[in-house]
Amino acid sequence: MATHELEAKIQRLKDYQEICNLQGRYNHYLLSNRYDKILDMFSKKDPGVKIELADSGEYKGFEGVMTLFKILGEKYKFPGGLGLHMLMTPVVEVSKDGKTAKGMWHSFGCNTIQTENGLIAMWQSGKYDIEFVKEDGKWKYRIFKWYVIFRTPFDKGWVKRPIIGSLKHEGQPPVSPLSAPYDPTQDSKFLPLPPEPEE
Repeated sequence: MATHELEAKIQRLKDYQEICNLQGRYNHYLLSNRYDKILDMFSKKDPGVKIELADSGEYKGFEGVMTLFKILGEKYKFPGGLGLHMLMTPVVEVSKDGKTAKGMWHSFGCNTIQTENGLIAMWQSGKYDIEFVKEDGKWKYRIFKWYVIFRTPFDKGWVKRPIIGSLKHEGQPPVSPLSAPYDPTQDSKFLPLPPEPEE
């Protein structure tokens, strides 16, 4: 194997590790409500940056990213709040030029939501579908989407009540076409599929 080929393989392994660490840090910061740290993980130079979480609507540009995390902070920072999401089944594909990458993870965990009757404990599952860009030598989020599969009360389960809660809010942008959440009456496809390696 030529030296330049070996160096390229080593760089791709480094890129994979850095991208996985970026996503892992996101989950830690989300649990601790450190939205300031999360914002630093998004591209500030790429005009195509955007984010959408479940039914939040698709927010475009870095200003849009800031707006959505401000909404999340107002919704989920309360006494007794919990949003613990584990990452599973990583698939990360780095472009041949090493400038962009795509990644997908399943997430599973527990959440707490506020209701008129007090706090409710939930199980939650979803899928991260993300595009990354290398900016000033560091990987950043470019397109960040999280598709909800189920969000269910812990004592009911996803068959009896697949979805509770919502990120819908007044004045939100349109919701892009998303994979459909789990429906016990349907044959679910749970799209999108993970990124394929470049030929």
